[in-house]
Amino acid sequence: MESRGGKQNGPEFFRFPAWLKQLAPVLGSALILYYYFHGQDWGKLRAAALQSNLWLAALAVLAPQLVYWWFMTATQKYHINWFHGPFPFREYFWVSGMVYILMFVNTALGGGGLLLYTQRKAGISWRKFAGILLFRLGLMLWGFAVILIPGTIAMHYLGLAQRAGKAIYVWWGFLIFGVLYLINGWMTWHHGRHAGLSRLVVRDRNSEFWTAFRVATKKQWFATWGLTIPPYLFTVLGLYFVAFAFDIRVPFVTFMTVGALMLLVMDLPIALGGFGSATLAWMLFFKDYGEPDAVKAMTLFFPFARSAARGLIGLVSLRPGLREINSLFASNKKI
Repeated sequence: MESRGGKQNGPEFFRFPAWLKQLAPVLGSALILYYYFHGQDWGKLRAAALQSNLWLAALAVLAPQLVYWWFMTATQKYHINWFHGPFPFREYFWVSGMVYILMFVNTALGGGGLLLYTQRKAGISWRKFAGILLFRLGLMLWGFAVILIPGTIAMHYLGLAQRAGKAIYVWWGFLIFGVLYLINGWMTWHHGRHAGLSRLVVRDRNSEFWTAFRVATKKQWFATWGLTIPPYLFTVLGLYFVAFAFDIRVPFVTFMTVGALMLLVMDLPIALGGFGSATLAWMLFFKDYGEPDAVKAMTLFFPFARSAARGLIGLVSLRPGLREINSLFASNKKI
């Protein structure tokens, strides 16, 4: 198709409007909740909630959020210190907590705002910063594969894998790819064997983008991986005690075995704030371990309590976070 000036226009691709993208998770939550809750006796659901230990459940939700907040801040600080220069823990801690409030309005705005603050505060180029983020994401995400493979094997042994249906094969693909990614990265950057995926992706090893991969020591690789374990364990243990508070008695070994796959389902971007996806995950894996009304009540409580915990963190962090943001932009204006 030609424009009026006779120049060839590029292909036009259909784009979903922004409002539709924001509406999709809401619709996803509504559909899932309708499927599980239509015809629900709300009196029984309320009774199940009131009979639970809500204080224990609330604490079991709040504690993992605090642990996650601290460890993600520490990981960011260590990585910028290792691969670029000095970076403060306290200031980033407050700003990252404050961002939870922005995420209630718009997730992309909150995440993008935190990245912009980090880039400005560290005085780092976007190319180098993107490489650091890829280094962390790769080791944290795929590093889980190493510790989750024994758990997945245990799922098969305990007869729990069949509940996931064909999704278990997708899960195995994720785990295997993760291990291969780690092996390929380790051989490329620590043994100079440039093959496989790295041969396709890494065109220039000396590029600023690959700084973190190039200069990271073996200890720093293991430290990055190790920093992801406490938040994960606290999250799974927190969910276990939330279930316990609602009198849902899942055997501990079973829960720890299935926990990772359940978390994956709960955090699928098909629902708003976990409403609906939490119900889907629990009804898929643990519906037989408690009264149906108790299980459903817990799956409504958890995403609400998690949102409330994040909102509390945001409110506590708001004043020192805004002070830091104003200070940063004021210093940039002087420069």
